[in-house]
Amino acid sequence: MYLEYWGFQCMPFDNVPDHRFFFESEGHKEAVTRLLFAIQSKKAIVLLTGDYGSGKTLVCETVVSQLTPDKYKVALITNPRLDSLDLSREIAFKLGEEVAARSMYDTLHVINMLLDRNAATGKHCVVMIDEAQLILNTGVLEDIRLLLNHHQSGGFLLTLVLIGQTELGDMLKSTPQLMQRIALKYHIKNLQPAELQPYIASRLKLAGGREDLFDATALNEIARYSKYNPREINAICDLALLIGCLTEAREIRAKEVLEAITERQ
Repeated sequence: MYLEYWGFQCMPFDNVPDHRFFFESEGHKEAVTRLLFAIQSKKAIVLLTGDYGSGKTLVCETVVSQLTPDKYKVALITNPRLDSLDLSREIAFKLGEEVAARSMYDTLHVINMLLDRNAATGKHCVVMIDEAQLILNTGVLEDIRLLLNHHQSGGFLLTLVLIGQTELGDMLKSTPQLMQRIALKYHIKNLQPAELQPYIASRLKLAGGREDLFDATALNEIARYSKYNPREINAICDLALLIGCLTEAREIRAKEVLEAITERQ
């Protein structure tokens, strides 16, 4: 609605993961670097955690965008609230083959063949499970671990990336055999105070707008309410831009931000 008014080519603060809008904060840049290292080194399991709205899924999307299809086969699972069999079948489907059999043994057999097939063509398989804290129970986690039992002398044929909210780390402690295979763990924090203005300016610029659209008073209120959480920042900025458009403001000040915050409460 406000695109034309502010001169944007696209929505600057949509809360939809889009690697084009990835902002290299200190924490997010390190998360991408660590995940890429683990995948390229063919580690077994990687654990990425963070609070609600901290940017975990965007990190995931950014990592996937940097994995070339000729070297990697990626299965991204976004709804892990499935039993062991259905989750395994979904992984097989994302890796390239639909499994009709209703047997865990048959499904694991198909996945193992897919791993071998991809390895033979020089591709490393990566299974990313987003919102992994929603996995139904520890039994499902134990069955997921079975995917790593099939490997070659050169290392693992699959890297499992578990992405979830902070409680995922505690959840995994109940499966010590899985914990032992975690090669790398990283917890994403919210933005640092000094990163707020560059973050907002970066998204405005990428959308084709003015980088200085939010004045200092607006930034102070965004910082106070959002606690530097990227999803909260996006939501406030998006609503403030709509309010500014409706009131024909020339820039976004504390007035528009406070009104946006009030509407969100």
